[in-house]
Amino acid sequence: MLAVSVREPENVLDPAHFDSVRRPLAQAETMPPWTYTSQRFFEAERDRIFFRHWNCIGHHSKVPAAGSYYTFDFIGVPLIVVRGDDMQVRAFVNSCAHRGAEVMTGSGECKFMKCPYHAWTFDLKGQLFATPLVDESACFKKAEHGLRQVKLELFDGLMWINLDPASCSLAEHLGDLPERTKPWHADEMVCVNRTELTVNANWKLFSENFSDGLHVPFVHQTSIAKKKVSKRDFHDPAVFKGNYLMHYTYFDGTRGVPEGERKLPELDLPPEMKRGTFFPVVHANALMGYAVDSLSIHEVHPKGPTETLLVSSMMVPKASTEIPEFEAIIARYAETSATVRAEDRDAAEWQQRGLRSLVNRRGCYAEPDRLVHDYDRWIIDQVVGA
Repeated sequence: MLAVSVREPENVLDPAHFDSVRRPLAQAETMPPWTYTSQRFFEAERDRIFFRHWNCIGHHSKVPAAGSYYTFDFIGVPLIVVRGDDMQVRAFVNSCAHRGAEVMTGSGECKFMKCPYHAWTFDLKGQLFATPLVDESACFKKAEHGLRQVKLELFDGLMWINLDPASCSLAEHLGDLPERTKPWHADEMVCVNRTELTVNANWKLFSENFSDGLHVPFVHQTSIAKKKVSKRDFHDPAVFKGNYLMHYTYFDGTRGVPEGERKLPELDLPPEMKRGTFFPVVHANALMGYAVDSLSIHEVHPKGPTETLLVSSMMVPKASTEIPEFEAIIARYAETSATVRAEDRDAAEWQQRGLRSLVNRRGCYAEPDRLVHDYDRWIIDQVVGA
């Protein structure tokens, strides 16, 4: 088939551009190439996916004590995450209620949050309590000018935020997922590794790749491909209820370290959950792996249409950290994980370089790509409508 022009159209949200993606799997075409490079389409994804759905921002131990805080940008929104004196974790937009200045920088511990511009000062619940040289009046009440709070809830020890004040609760969003992950007791786990990796590719490519089993024997030849997979179960929306897609990969033991090396203790899981790893993709940004010995999580932080920050964490029971030679064992897990992430980064960047061509053609989905197809259709439903 000859290549044709695949330039970005004038109306990137015209549903007709996506009709062929919505077809049954065997007849479907992949997403238009320009959806991986377009600034306008990226902004629509930002507004209609990441601003509306729940997003994972890491393990709650990032703010371990009362007054612990850190700052970061999430898809263009500057945020403060802080643990209050009541030990509750909260998130706020990092912008002063007076003239919009950044209130906090970096990370550390604090007793209050003070804007450097005019010294307006907020308590750890975001309430304004000090405004030097400015008195309260009939037109100005401190109680009305606190920091803008962002919804933050916990699930399996992880912090999740939602930038939409009208959104559903995290429990409603997750559906039956907490019940399915309950045997891991992840809320009692500790975070033992956290890394960041910049991927010069569109966020969708890494997320699609997470559900792509076809690449493993080729991209991961020197790492996890050595662990043979017997089969994979795919998401069935009639069975799995919630804002997530999943697959279950069957293999014996763990892929965290090479065969023959010392491993972490296996968890006390039901027999049917010890046959491999349960991989939920939780909308909008969480790629999770519930293994026989640990929980891994990749947070996808889009930075633009062709740049993504991948933040990865590993969690294990506290008892696992107390075994002999734990540090050496976990270092090997971290090494394997870093290798796999780098291989997946390369794969995403190969795709990104190919998709930027202005002369190209739409791709196709193979039978094992059904979860990628489901994921792309979910994106279309959010951005241009069901």
